[in-house]
Amino acid sequence: MQKELPDPSPLDDIQRELEPLVAEPGKAAILLDLDGTLAPIVPRPEDVTVPPPVLRLIRTLTHSYLVVAIVSGRSANAARRIVGNAELAYIGNHGLETMIPGHSIVVSEEVQPYLAAMGELADRISLEARTEAGVWLEDKTTTLSYHYRRAPDRDAALDFIREKIIPEAERLGLKVSNGRMVVEIRPPVEINKGVSVGRLLDRLSARRAIYAGDDTTDIDAFKELRQRRRRKGNVMINVGVISPEMPKTLPRYCDLMVARTSGVESLLQILAGEEP
Repeated sequence: MQKELPDPSPLDDIQRELEPLVAEPGKAAILLDLDGTLAPIVPRPEDVTVPPPVLRLIRTLTHSYLVVAIVSGRSANAARRIVGNAELAYIGNHGLETMIPGHSIVVSEEVQPYLAAMGELADRISLEARTEAGVWLEDKTTTLSYHYRRAPDRDAALDFIREKIIPEAERLGLKVSNGRMVVEIRPPVEINKGVSVGRLLDRLSARRAIYAGDDTTDIDAFKELRQRRRRKGNVMINVGVISPEMPKTLPRYCDLMVARTSGVESLLQILAGEEP
């Protein structure tokens, strides 16, 4: 049975919601998830690319808005390599890393005590996972992502993760979370996309912001913006990206919905003052 998907928001509604940001771009932050939002999901994460029209729009927005930040589950370096723009801010590894233009990556201090355990888990399980179960490890140092999208038998691969990887991660005191065809291992610290987005907005004294995302980890950022919206004078807009793999709970945290990366492109065109 095919999952019923929400309808995209009407164009008029999107334009009306974005009007306060477009009117004063120098006071507004644009916060964008990468995979599934700016770039289509692909079987091999290393093959992901951002469409050229989207890259052009991001460059345009960077020159007029307070900040454009990529908020990704990938490392900050990997996200910057994919987007190819050093003028952006990058929040990587679900908030554990932050890179501001002109500065090097800052890894949250809370993470440091767990880096040895992350390395131990990566060394112990990675070869066995790849050869026996078709699970691919993306080692991002501060997080580990075990992908099973391209495994010959996804159910068997997920069973392998549950039986071999998750118990070992828990033994080492690490935190386990589920994403889209991926199980992620992180340090057990209370840092996520929402926490790091909040820190960035505070650093910039930003009272206007928009966040676009499509996956479970983006909900933390949606919650952060929704909480900030309660403060007088703040304009905070959450945009969900519709796809067949979208978490069914995601729309309840969103003010607007757009369809796939093509809808995100239209969103960016409106923010840039262009006709979508």
